[in-house]
This record gives sequence, C-alpha cells and structure tokens, in this order.
Amino acid sequence: MRCDGQVAVVTGAAGGIGAATASLLAERGATVVLTDLNEDSARTRAEKIGAWAFGCDTTDPDQVDGLFDTVVDRHGRIDLLFANAGWGAVGSVLDMTFDDWRRAFDVNVHGTFLTTRAAAAHMVRLGTPGSIVVTSSTGAVVPTAMMAAYCSAKASLNMLVSVMAYELGAHDIRVNAVLPGVVSTPMTKAILAAGAEDHVLANVPLGRLGAPEDIARTVCYLLSDEAAYVTGAALVVDGGGAIPGATWYAHDFRRRGETAWRLQREKR
Repeated sequence: MRCDGQVAVVTGAAGGIGAATASLLAERGATVVLTDLNEDSARTRAEKIGAWAFGCDTTDPDQVDGLFDTVVDRHGRIDLLFANAGWGAVGSVLDMTFDDWRRAFDVNVHGTFLTTRAAAAHMVRLGTPGSIVVTSSTGAVVPTAMMAAYCSAKASLNMLVSVMAYELGAHDIRVNAVLPGVVSTPMTKAILAAGAEDHVLANVPLGRLGAPEDIARTVCYLLSDEAAYVTGAALVVDGGGAIPGATWYAHDFRRRGETAWRLQREKR
C-alpha cells in the first residue's frame, strides 16, 4: 500500500489518529501536509516525519480555501485527504448548551464539508483521480446516551460520504468513512480515566482499546489503490464493540421521571 509521488493532507493531525495516519502516509512515500487548529503541535509532528504543517481552522471557509490553494501551489496537485478534525462533549440532551451542540456540528460536519469539498474541487479542476477518507464514529450507528450532539454530527457525515461518493465517482474520486470505536486518544483520555476503560475492556470482543495506529492502517488502506473499487463505504474499526452495542453510559429505567445516567464500569 505505497503512496509514492502522492500528495496527502491530514486534518486534525496534531495528535491521536490524525498524527498516526500522517506518520504512516509519510512512511509509505506520500508527501504529507499536517494541518490542525494547534499549529505548533502540528509543526512538531511534521518535523518528526519530514512533512510540513499548516495552521487551519477547518470551520473557516477562507482558511480552508487558503490551505488547499497553498498545497496545490506548492506541489501542483492533491491526491489524498484524510478529513479527521473532530470535536465532542459529554452531556444530556436536557443539560447540553446550544453552544456545545453547535460546536459539534461546526467542527465535525461543517468543517469536514468544507475540507472535502475544497480538496475535491482541486482534484476535479486538475483532472486528478483522488481518494478522500472521513473520520466518522461507531456513535453514528449506535445511539450513545450523553453524546447526542457528537452522534448526530457523525451520522450526518455518513450521509455526506455517501452523497459525495455518488457525485464524485464520475471524476474517479473515491470517498469513504472510517468508524472508530473506543480509541485511546486525547479526546477519550478523561472519560477513560474516569472509570470507563474497564467497562470497555469487558465488552469489546477483542478485549482491548483501539490504538491510533489501528485506525491509521485502515485509513491508509482506504486511501490507497488497494481499495480502488471501494467508495461510499463506512468501515467500522472497533474490535467488535458495536456488536453488543456497548455504550459509555447507563440508566436504570425502573427509576421513572428521573435523569440518572451513570458512567458504566465493569461489573465484578
């Protein structure tokens, strides 16, 4: 699954899944551009793998257009995009602020729309076949209490991927989604530390948390020519966690008229 001579952009690349994927793409021969709201962290990562970094707020149309214009001006093309930038917060529907709801859609949906559209527009203009992968989540298909905004936003991405794959196929541009389960990343660190890790380990058939590298290998497969006949797919990578529908939070529904969700822990 080599990517020699191809130009790849990775958003949300300062850490976690984005950083792992950027490293693997560089290892496999791609010219990689890391971009993140945290430009300093992205630059540090880029220096380690011989890539370059670009600060970008993916929710800002002007910054997104500037990013891809710069990439094409510098390298003459763009072949691969991993639209990974995301954001989530925990809170019940009754308690969630509208700011948190809006932020979840701004980053996960609007930002992904802007980046995928900008990359695809350059691919079409240049007549370059391309491959785009979007980070969705198993939360897009398994309802998870306390995460309405995140799950709803990720579900929107699955439909965006389907429609883009349908529209862009005529230009030889493939669009797919990867749906990680529980992965040990900065985004999940706090909730795992609060006691959820034992519950996850007890309910995931493969018996471990996902690592960023697990997702990176899947993304690189979908981006590569090895997946040349794959488009519009939503590939679950979760160690089997979605099979029993394991979720973070539980409620005893015998307690009527109450809102008493609790973080699930392993039952001993």
